[in-house]
Amino acid sequence: MNSLVIMKDRQAVTDSLTVAKSFEKNHRDVLRSARNLSAQNCAVKKMFFESTYINQQSHKQPMIYMNRDGFTLLAMSFTGKKALDFKLKYIQAFNEMEKRIRQPKSERLEIMRKNSATKRAGVLYKIAMATDSNISRQKLLHKAAEALTGEKLVPVMQDKYYSVEEVGQQLSLPTDLIDEIANQIHLKAEYSGQNQYGSWINSDIPEWFYTKQGIELIDMYKFIARKNHER
Repeated sequence: MNSLVIMKDRQAVTDSLTVAKSFEKNHRDVLRSARNLSAQNCAVKKMFFESTYINQQSHKQPMIYMNRDGFTLLAMSFTGKKALDFKLKYIQAFNEMEKRIRQPKSERLEIMRKNSATKRAGVLYKIAMATDSNISRQKLLHKAAEALTGEKLVPVMQDKYYSVEEVGQQLSLPTDLIDEIANQIHLKAEYSGQNQYGSWINSDIPEWFYTKQGIELIDMYKFIARKNHER
């Protein structure tokens, strides 16, 4: 509905192309009617603004912008139930746009920011629902939530992952040795990625979390690595 009316030069307007499409009229007929109205009265002339657009053949073509009063005069001749329905939609669209124009600039910018954040969150949500990876899905949903709230959130993991401290407790190993083993055997995925051995968790300080497979692999190499570490 909002696409029926736009803001141009600080006022709510629609255009002859949109009107022609909405009311299923020939654009040439809409142009002729608008120009006839403008020619009849100098006061009416201020309600319509000649302009141009580029058509599909890349040719410049005429179009006309009109404010609420211009649209009201033009649409008087459009009859029928469908025409009445579109008139009501245009009235509502004009009301909404004029309300936005009257809002302080700071409020308009905040609304635009929220709309942009909502769109971004929606895109992230769709991508998350389409991915087969549970880890990737959780990360994308986490980013979608951040986009909506505007706050840095701590991701909640549904699958079981273990921090290096938890792995150290399980295997009785110091955390620096665990990281050394992981680096030597190239256990970790590239930053922000994941594999069967664990995943990077995006927080203020990126941290690698281990899966059970990752812990088992560390356990396999711990005796060799411990001897080298103690030398």
